[in-house]
Amino acid sequence: MKAFRKSSVPQLDIEAAGRILAQAFEANQMELNTIPLEVLASYSNYRRERFTLQRTILVIIMTLFLLLPFLFVPSSFSVQIQSFGPETGAADTCFNPVYRLEVDSFMLVERVNATVDGHNVPVYETDSHVYSIEPHQNGKMAVTVTLVNRQTSTQYVDVTTVDRYAPVATASKKEDDFIYLYLSDDISGVDYSGITAVTLAGEEIAPLAVDEEKGCITFPEFRDTINVYVPDLAGNKLHLILSIQ
Repeated sequence: MKAFRKSSVPQLDIEAAGRILAQAFEANQMELNTIPLEVLASYSNYRRERFTLQRTILVIIMTLFLLLPFLFVPSSFSVQIQSFGPETGAADTCFNPVYRLEVDSFMLVERVNATVDGHNVPVYETDSHVYSIEPHQNGKMAVTVTLVNRQTSTQYVDVTTVDRYAPVATASKKEDDFIYLYLSDDISGVDYSGITAVTLAGEEIAPLAVDEEKGCITFPEFRDTINVYVPDLAGNKLHLILSIQ
């Protein structure tokens, strides 16, 4: 069975077409055409090319018109505390927070930036349109989301519970048969219940008294060098080596 093929349209050359046109004018007793057929053919080609160009421009304009609403779609997102560091519990006792950012947009995300007082904050993509932010210092954190259409949005979050520094010893003194050690931690606070002291021989020495209001712990007088470990409520720990001169 033979396949049917579309027959090609026969083409006339300019001379043959001119003769046929002249015969048609003569048969209808009309004046002969004064414009050369070559000119008419070139004008027809010009009109065809012009129509194609106009149609292409119209398609481009319509496409841009349809895409116009998408070019100005703003980025919308939410930022919430996802988890905390070593401490968990009420909001005022939780430290070293990790924030979860969710972008509410069907557009692709080009980038997510976070800064605290001009310092860059690590941002990790954990899922599609979901990011994890881990600030390392307190301050006003600026979070900016940029979509592929170059539209950006910025939100500000007050970060106040980041504590990555150990407590500090502000003073120490020996009085009578006691050693007084003064401590301070401005963010999370000293975890007085976790303070331990160990001699070089491995013997543990418990504080005799703790005054949290003054930030003072009292040890009995010792002859050997001891190692004192002072944690804070965020899990940071100060290591002191005390010896009697």
